[in-house]
Order: sequence, then structure tokens, then C-alpha cells
Amino acid sequence: MLFEILSTGSMLGVLGASYYYKKNMGDDDAEKIIKIAENCGLHKKDDKMRLHRRHHNKAGKFTEYIFKIPLGLEFQDFLNKYGKFKDGLNNRSERRINLQDFKSLKFDATLLDQIRAIINNRVQLSKEIEMEYDGMIIMRVFEEGLTNDLLYNDELLVKVKGWQVPIGVTYKDFVTHDFEKLQMLVVAGMTRYGKTVFLKNAITTLINNQPDNVKFTLIDLKGGLAFSRFMACKQVQTVAKNAEETLEALEVIHTDLLKRQAHFLSNGWEDIGEAGLKERHFVVVDEGAEIAGFEEKEDRDRAMYLLGEIARIGAGLGYRLIFATQYPTADVFPRQVKANTSGALCFKLKNSTQSMVVLDRGGAESLPTGLPGRGIYQTDCDRIVQTPFITNKFIDIKLKQHIVIKARKEDASVSHGKETPKTGGKYFTKFEET
Repeated sequence: MLFEILSTGSMLGVLGASYYYKKNMGDDDAEKIIKIAENCGLHKKDDKMRLHRRHHNKAGKFTEYIFKIPLGLEFQDFLNKYGKFKDGLNNRSERRINLQDFKSLKFDATLLDQIRAIINNRVQLSKEIEMEYDGMIIMRVFEEGLTNDLLYNDELLVKVKGWQVPIGVTYKDFVTHDFEKLQMLVVAGMTRYGKTVFLKNAITTLINNQPDNVKFTLIDLKGGLAFSRFMACKQVQTVAKNAEETLEALEVIHTDLLKRQAHFLSNGWEDIGEAGLKERHFVVVDEGAEIAGFEEKEDRDRAMYLLGEIARIGAGLGYRLIFATQYPTADVFPRQVKANTSGALCFKLKNSTQSMVVLDRGGAESLPTGLPGRGIYQTDCDRIVQTPFITNKFIDIKLKQHIVIKARKEDASVSHGKETPKTGGKYFTKFEET
């Protein structure tokens, strides 16, 4: 009797394991994807999505499907249904039998219950999807999702060079954003989902990797707290915290832009590369939506215009813009910023309307709830990423050697018995240490 039980259990285990392997190979995922597309209206009469070929990547633990799509439909139509495809592939649990579990059976009165538990083990599916387009739709179905925890450390820092900053990991790659190739970046996301952490990540990386060549104008319209630990860095020219300070900082940058533009023109230089200048000036705006709340309409319009000018003409002159907000609406993004954006990093948003403003498609509203750092990185394609979490302790360690003595201009005109040199900045002025 016992032999029969074990034989039956082992046979079921083999069959179950074989069944699970077959399912993992994606024998019916293609059919599911086609059915989901049909149910979502992604067809033209009898012309439906058709599987062209599939390939299982054992090392990457994913299956790649390539589909022909009906004439008259575009890739965006399928991207807009990303959540439908993902949920449809994960709408049930699956029996998973591990043959190794049979080796740990205890031959006692509970033996039959142990066998039943092994055979009836079920796991909720958690497949992830990556979508691309190159004339056909490429869908990669991953059996394992992204890591939920990615720590920013020295091991990660050495992976970025030059003017790159780490974006994070996809299901199969480590991704960076190179500000020499993509000079403007929009960052959006609800509070507590990773937007400000990413800004600190980017600033720390650039100061560490380009200490002698990078300059920052930091605009924090939530009171300056997010950027407080960077204020004393020699690379930081200005930290603006309100409407008045923001306008003055932007006016200074705009004046410098026009001077540099004239200088380049007089020398016949097309851009910063031809001019041979190594310096890059980053303008980082945290909570850009607050600009729309400036009390005076004239101030709002001027700030929007100046940001637009930095986006429009700044790239070739050595200026880089990171514009971040947790409330992305059409009236928040300066038109020129939107038009000249070369990349976007979008964390979870409240609704598809906000996602459309940032990404020109829905999807950010469907990112996991309660999972900081999960986002959509958009350049020439969209990628789901887990961005690294950088601790304040790690930031302080990296910034220590870059700290200089500074004081508020309004606090003193003399430092250590010497006159304070005026730099034209209203907010934080560097002082020479004796």
C-alpha cells in the first residue's frame, strides 16, 4: 500500500513537474495574449493578432513572442492595454510540484497528508511583460518579476561613467541615462514612490563622477528640504526655495545662456562639444507643479518661459534640465520642456490622464501599489525599471570631500574678517576658508 502511495505520488509529481515546465515554456501564453487582444478590441473584423514565432530564453527565464498585428492598428494601441495583458496572464494560480520535496517525506501517520500537500501546492502567477515594436510586436513574458529592492552602493556606482546616472534594472539589463546623449529628463510620480530619491541619486552620481566639471542650480519648491544636504557642495551654485528665488535663479541662467550663445556664434562653434568645454550646468527642478501656484500670473508665465528657453536652447550650450513633479498636468509642463524632452522616468501616478501627460500613453497608473522605485523609463522605447534606493548616509559619505564653507548672503557680509565676495546669487554664496 505504501509503495502504491509513493509510486502514485512520484508519478503525479513527475506529471505535475512536466506540466509546469510545459506551461513555463509558454505553450498557451501566446493563445492567451491573442485572446486578450481580441477581447480588448485589438482586431479589424476577421484580421486578428497572429503569432509569427516564439523563442524561449532559458538563461533569462523569459519567452519572447513576435506577433503580426492587424492593418490599421499601431503599437500604441497595444501599449495602452499593457495592464490587460499582464493581468490576463496572471489571472489564476498554478500547480507547482517540486520533486525534491518527496525526498523529505517522513514515513509516519502523516505521510499521505504530506504527499497531498506536495501534489496540491499552488502558486499565484506573477509573470511580467516587456513590449517593443520593430515592424512586429515583440512581447517578452518573464516568469520572475523585478527585484523589489535595489540598493545604491559602490558596486552600482562603478557601473556608470561620464555623464551617466543609474536608472536601475529591467528584467534583464542594467540601464543608465546619459545626459550627453539625452540632455533633458522629465521625472514624475506620486509622493513616496521614488521621485525625490532618484533626484538625489542623480545629483550624488554626477558630483562623484564629475566633481570638477558639473555645476548645479537646484530648485526645490517644497521648501528646500529635499536638497538641503547638497547646499554646501562646491558644485552647487544656487538652491532656490520659493517663487522669488526661483525667478532670480532662472534669470541668471537665461542671461548666461544668451551670452554663451553669442560667444559660440562669434567663434563659429555649433555646440558645447565643438567648443571643447567640459563644464555642464544642471538645472534640477523638484515639484515643478508649484510654479503654477505662484501668486502672480506674471511670475508664473515668466518662470515657465525661462524653463522653456533652457529646454529649447540649453542642450547645445552645456545646460541640462531635470524637471520633476508629482502632479503632472498639461498646464504644469512648459510647452518647450515637453517638446524638447529626450527622456522620461515615470513612477506610479493616480490616473491615465497624468500618465498621458508624461509618457503620451497610459500605464503609469497601473504600476504596483506600495512599491517605491518601480517606474517606466521612456526614451526610444518604454522599459519597466526598478530604480536604486540611495540612503542619506551613503550620500553624506560621497559628498564629504566636496563640502565648502558657505553662508547666507543676508546673514553676513564678512567671513573670518574678510569681505564676502559677491557672486550675483541671492541665496547661497561661497566663502573662502582661512
